[in-house]
Amino acid sequence: MSFESEFLLGRFRARGSRLILPTLLLALAAFLLAFFYARVDATQAWQSYLLFGVCGAIALFGFVIPTLRYLTAWTDITTARVVARSGLWGQHYRSVSLAEVQRVEFATGVVSLHLFAEEPLELRGLPKPKLVSQELSNLVARLKPMPQN
Repeated sequence: MSFESEFLLGRFRARGSRLILPTLLLALAAFLLAFFYARVDATQAWQSYLLFGVCGAIALFGFVIPTLRYLTAWTDITTARVVARSGLWGQHYRSVSLAEVQRVEFATGVVSLHLFAEEPLELRGLPKPKLVSQELSNLVARLKPMPQN
C-alpha cells in the first residue's frame, strides 16, 4: 500500500439534458395554475384546493424530486479509486479501488469497470464516456505492477 495522498482527478455528473423533461413539467404546472386560477369560482373553495394540489404534485414529483436526484448523483475519479454516488439522498454508494480493476470496457455510453470476484461497476450518463473510459484504462494500466523476471 502506498502512502501517497489521493488526489481528485474529476467529478462527473450526468448530462444536463436529463433536466429538460422536469423543466417542461414545471412549466406545465405553472401554465395550468395561471390558466385555471382565473376560471376558478370564488365560492367553490374545493376547486382552488384541487388546482393547487394538482399543480403542486406536478411540481413536486415532476421537477423537485428529479432535480434533487440529479444534484445528488455524481462520480468521482481519484488517483486511487472510483466513487459512484446516486439516489435521492445518496443511498447508493460504491467505491472501487483502481488496483482491483481487471479491465475497463466502453459500450454505447456505458463505462464498465470489471473487478476481480465482484460484479462490475457501470457508470452511465457520463459526459464524453469514451474519453473517460480511455483515461480510466490509462490509470488502471499505470497502477498495475510490472512483472519482474
